[in-house]
Amino acid sequence: MDSIEIDLLNYREQTIEKLKAKEFDILVIGGGITGAGIARDAVLRGYSVALIEKNDFGFGTSSGSSKIVHAGIRYLGQREFRLVREGSVERKKLLEMAPHLTYPIKFLLPMYSDTKYPKSRIRIAIWLYDFFASFKNHTFHKMLTPEKARSLLPSPLREENFQGVALWGDGQMDDARLTLDVILSAEQYGAVVLNYCKAISFEKENNKRVIEKVQALDTLKNNKFEIKARSIVLACGHWTERVVKSIDPTITPRVRPTKGVHIITKQFCHEDFALGLPIMDGRIFFILPFGKYNLIGTTDTDYDEDYDYVPVNTEDIEYLIEATNFLFPGILRKEDIISAYSGVRPLVMSPNAKSESDVSRKHEIFIIKPNILAIAGGKFTTFRSMAKELVDQLVELLGKKGKCQTDKIPLYGWASIKRKHWDNWATIAMEDLTIRYQFSKDIARHLLRYGKNYPQVCEQVELNPLLRERISKNRPYILAEIDYYIKHEKAVTLNDIMFRRTQLQLSDEQGLDCVESIVNRMAEILEWSSDKKRDEIAKYKESLVWKP
Repeated sequence: MDSIEIDLLNYREQTIEKLKAKEFDILVIGGGITGAGIARDAVLRGYSVALIEKNDFGFGTSSGSSKIVHAGIRYLGQREFRLVREGSVERKKLLEMAPHLTYPIKFLLPMYSDTKYPKSRIRIAIWLYDFFASFKNHTFHKMLTPEKARSLLPSPLREENFQGVALWGDGQMDDARLTLDVILSAEQYGAVVLNYCKAISFEKENNKRVIEKVQALDTLKNNKFEIKARSIVLACGHWTERVVKSIDPTITPRVRPTKGVHIITKQFCHEDFALGLPIMDGRIFFILPFGKYNLIGTTDTDYDEDYDYVPVNTEDIEYLIEATNFLFPGILRKEDIISAYSGVRPLVMSPNAKSESDVSRKHEIFIIKPNILAIAGGKFTTFRSMAKELVDQLVELLGKKGKCQTDKIPLYGWASIKRKHWDNWATIAMEDLTIRYQFSKDIARHLLRYGKNYPQVCEQVELNPLLRERISKNRPYILAEIDYYIKHEKAVTLNDIMFRRTQLQLSDEQGLDCVESIVNRMAEILEWSSDKKRDEIAKYKESLVWKP
């Protein structure tokens, strides 16, 4: 066993010792994008920070989103103007912070006079959308005539009452990897972070009013230990209510979990545009380019069942197929579905909401105890401003240190805060990958997703040239990435790699053609037995929320 393997095998134990060794200013419970953003903000201000997550980082909603960086054009119809303004500001910052994982894209919305979104209404909406972005969005809105619009839309198109297309700018992202980069940014500046670590109880010390100790469980080895903190933040997403009740059964945060399902299908839309579709029930949902596929979603239904396994059922699939065929008759069949995934949104209850889709995407901060705050609601795009607001509230308790710097310091994986540098950097990096490392263009382009850290992936190839091989035919992923995920990105299970470090689950055969080569490489690094390998593959198959 070489020294790298020794460090890997001892990493979790070393991290647990750090968690046990001191009293932290802030303990964040929850490793989704909200908790990650809070940890990064707090540690950049100079606070000592710990973060624990009971599953893998980004396990819940943060890997089950629509993967859109957006201000939320449909929120204009709900008069959520402040939310749209906040989203517009944060969209620009997020596209700047992470150009290796986000990119601007143009959205098209077909308009029909017999729907909830006719031309007269949409014309005002897209003007307001740019107005709230101070007319500085990457793409200025346009109205396209039916004649110009038809060449950009799939065929057959529902022609009855067709009024053309509205065009505006938003963005797309890799939500799971972006969450991970925010986590690693927090760690980079001193936060102590650990996945597969569950908070199992909250304890007072010496009859004080505040809770200062959390009993934690390393779920991989079933070992308990104690973490001390001056303040605790519950960023538990749709688990929030259950965690709060374990602290104080008399408190009920107003969280309304709703289930969102997305499907991955054959590609039938223009690869340079995303579509917003007005559908039969008055909602807008999206068809997005997704590599050589399309991503379609989302559903929006109340959900209060198993939060750790959220199945995609027949009704979900049929709804998305029917909604797609509403505007493009007969274009999508069940046989065209490649994969599917689900997520649960931790929305804050809106007393005036008539349906799940009407529930506001505003966030809310709850004071659970004098030193315990919980946060729920919001949306992925605004995670940075949500984190700032929460850490600002902790200042009175902890004492003021530095100011919020999360929009001024580059994110892990990128070396600049300006997106305008990305194109030149990517051109140079592509030349380096294709000439120096002799990778094919599809592999080189794929490796840009690691941003400035791509040389660390290439380093694995230099150590072992066999790792330059593809994990499966016609896929850009190489074996060296598995070493990188384990060594640098805290992946410890096959599931971590298949859905959050990569998007292999959202591709042909749901990645089942790759699991053998991936688990074999993981076994070499982590010294897994044959039984362990079989168990990891079985767990992965069980975790699939869509079983055709």
